[in-house]
Amino acid sequence: MKKFSKQLIGATALIASAALALSGCSSDSGKGDAPAGDSKGNSSDEQVLKIASLLPQTGSLEHLIYGPQAAIKLAMQDINDAGGVLGNPVELVAEGNEHDPTDPTIISKSVDEIIAAKPAFVLGAMGTGNTNAAMPKLTEAGILMGSPSNTGIALAGFNKNYFRTIASDKIQGRALGNLILQDGHTKVAVLTQNNDYGKGLRDNLQETLEEAGAEVTFGAKGKGEEFPEAQTTFSSEVTAALDSKPDAVAMVSYVEAKQAIPELAAQGFDLKNLYLVDGNTVPYTEFDDGLLEGAQGTTPGRTVDDSFKDDLVAVQSDADKSTNFAPETYDAVVLVALAAQRGGSADTETIKANLHAVSGDKGGEKCDTFKACLALLEDGKDIQYEGRAGGGPLNDDNEPSTALIGLYKFDGENKPKAVGEIEG
Repeated sequence: MKKFSKQLIGATALIASAALALSGCSSDSGKGDAPAGDSKGNSSDEQVLKIASLLPQTGSLEHLIYGPQAAIKLAMQDINDAGGVLGNPVELVAEGNEHDPTDPTIISKSVDEIIAAKPAFVLGAMGTGNTNAAMPKLTEAGILMGSPSNTGIALAGFNKNYFRTIASDKIQGRALGNLILQDGHTKVAVLTQNNDYGKGLRDNLQETLEEAGAEVTFGAKGKGEEFPEAQTTFSSEVTAALDSKPDAVAMVSYVEAKQAIPELAAQGFDLKNLYLVDGNTVPYTEFDDGLLEGAQGTTPGRTVDDSFKDDLVAVQSDADKSTNFAPETYDAVVLVALAAQRGGSADTETIKANLHAVSGDKGGEKCDTFKACLALLEDGKDIQYEGRAGGGPLNDDNEPSTALIGLYKFDGENKPKAVGEIEG
């Protein structure tokens, strides 16, 4: 795949050291306490890896569920085809619905159902705010959370029972800003949703733009121009943004972009100068062909190649509706499985004690599939799992020590096509 310009890569790499911060899980890479008896073929609770998911089956993030949902299935299939964890198949014991803040009773009920199922690990939530909502009960129950998509900066160092396989918005905000600057824009309106995700990404985008002498003409920090999550009409916001005479518009949102984009077009804005982010860089097949052609977007993580996409579609036919966060989801499940295998038990504490080690924070032989890593572990070797997302070993704050930002441009069918990656 063609890489983006060396200048943009270099600019993003400069901020990598400041960008990666995540909630601090144990960095103990010891082997953990192996359970008594045979570690193969024993079906006791400690020997069977039970996982759950907390994904948006409904709500403002529903459009992003397809890739992660398929990635869980694919990871479990690959793990179980290789012999499972400690000789037993991985079990998906609960599938919760995180929904969105419009009805908090839905996620609360789902968390209760997950706790009742007694998993060692729950994949999710996807939204930073939803993770904050679910975390207290899950932490009290001793269940490890791992998100493939929480980019919110405020989660750094938040909870020892939490990790993520994606970089924070410090990196994406810088990357997006550098992309806009490279395209020659100096006056940028930002349509931002009013939550931790929206404001955190906006703040880092604004900082990058202003450091280079560009101006945020609408939606700047402290102006009070953010819109509520799940808003459905954008006439007034778009009018105010365009009245500020921007030469580019960036939109930090989830599904709200489906309403804002047609409004931008209706008010005469050239959508070739529109920039989207991970929460809304998805196909818009409901729009007229060509409406979004030339618009650009950024998404943390490696761009999904055709081979991985085919594998996802093979386990779930609608996976290609949105493959955002699928690599990070796959990696989270595999890392948890390898940690349990290394530690000799499938309980949460053993997984936490071995998670850093299997990610390669102390080195080890590199391997890129569960099967290959399992063979090395069974030979008593240290490993470094090189995953689908391209992130480096987990750092002391339990997120990738290096990360990739995928760059996308929309085609004539309003679908985002990968055009490069930035490493940070």
